[in-house]
Formats: sequence, structure tokens, C-alpha cells
Amino acid sequence: MQPTPPFWFRQRQGKMENVDDHTLRLTAPNQGEAFIGIRPGADGRWAGMLLESVVGPEVERTQAAFATPQEAWEAAFELHRRHNVV
Repeated sequence: MQPTPPFWFRQRQGKMENVDDHTLRLTAPNQGEAFIGIRPGADGRWAGMLLESVVGPEVERTQAAFATPQEAWEAAFELHRRHNVV
């Protein structure tokens, strides 16, 4: 499932590329490459994460508290924004 990127990401001319079903490679002008992902957790909930590279390790992860994958993608984009967007 291709997530809907946040407005700020489109404003920064960001591009998304699927690495696998649960990982995206993000690029944008004046920014390095970044990787975000989502993972299922307990009780059908989802977690978002920011990865150092396509194979990890994780830089930061949210709690598995999101009811839908789209909500977890939104949290992963927020992690990316906090760590990488100036």
C-alpha cells in the first residue's frame, strides 16, 4: 500500500520509492536519503520507524499504537521530519 505523504513532504519536492511492502526510501533536494517503515505489533496495531539504512538499524520507533497502516506511516514521516528536515 502506497501511503499518502504529508503536505510538507510534497512542498519540499520529496519523492518516495518502495523498498518493500513496509519500507520506503525518501529523497528530496538538499537532503540525504532516508528510510522509514511500519511494522505490525500486538493486537493488530502498527508502529512507525525511522531507519538508518534500508536494512536498519532503527534510529527511532513509535509505540505500536496506531490502528491503521496509514496512521503508522504518518508517524514515520513525523520521525523523519524531526530528525532530518531542517
